[in-house]
Amino acid sequence: MPHMPINGFDMYYEVIGSGPPVVCSTGWGTGTGHKVAAYPPGLTDEFQLIVYDHRGVGRSNGGLDREPSTELYADDLAALMRGLGLERAAVFGRGGLGGCIAQRLAIQHPDLVSGAIFAQSWVYADALLQAQFTTLSELRRRSFEEFQLACSWMCHLPSYFAEHRDEIVSPTGPWTDIRDAVDAHLALIEASARHDTRDELSGVTCPTLVVHTGPRDWITGERLGDELLRWLPNARSVHLEYAPHAVATHAPSWATFQAAVFEFLRDQPSTKESAP
Repeated sequence: MPHMPINGFDMYYEVIGSGPPVVCSTGWGTGTGHKVAAYPPGLTDEFQLIVYDHRGVGRSNGGLDREPSTELYADDLAALMRGLGLERAAVFGRGGLGGCIAQRLAIQHPDLVSGAIFAQSWVYADALLQAQFTTLSELRRRSFEEFQLACSWMCHLPSYFAEHRDEIVSPTGPWTDIRDAVDAHLALIEASARHDTRDELSGVTCPTLVVHTGPRDWITGERLGDELLRWLPNARSVHLEYAPHAVATHAPSWATFQAAVFEFLRDQPSTKESAP
């Protein structure tokens, strides 16, 4: 199992596929194993994906003695990239928090980032998002099942939730990969709530793709995407107007998302430099 000592903990990571490197940062869960399926199918046919587990999550060990922040998680990712000998690469930040970490990486380590995808992320947690984080943290402390139920209905369209409720809210449903990682999960939520790049985001100079959703995403919807684009006026963007937070459960939005990701990654300097 590949582990790398990084910033006081042992990070578990995987390198999958071949081609130009794409470093993937995820949200509240593991980035390795079955979660790779949450990335657009076919990415590993064209690109080499570097995926990893956050400190204290999945097969990564330790690291929970540090105050959680997207600054810290970005430094972890930068150390992994340098440890793997990556001089620069495209970064795919998804799952909300993963996009926030990608923002921080582009700010703190611009030399490593040839282009970045900020998917369903935010510049800072406004009053509504802060309230959601507070509620989800309290539910997580009470029981995993209460957290899972609340987050599930927030992430899915009503019709999808009604049809798939037993599957979603089950011992093998979403987020069960971190069922037993309570402290690490709470740290990820805390870092999400504290994230704020308002004073620095305008300094990001690499090509960026902002993926934002519409009013059916009850967590990271249109208002947060619009705010991100206000700070990145030259970013490409794709607006998934009808998507819930769980984009992959809405087929038309998922198809649009995949097409935008492939188009952006194929056009990055690190991709073209690696071409034969």
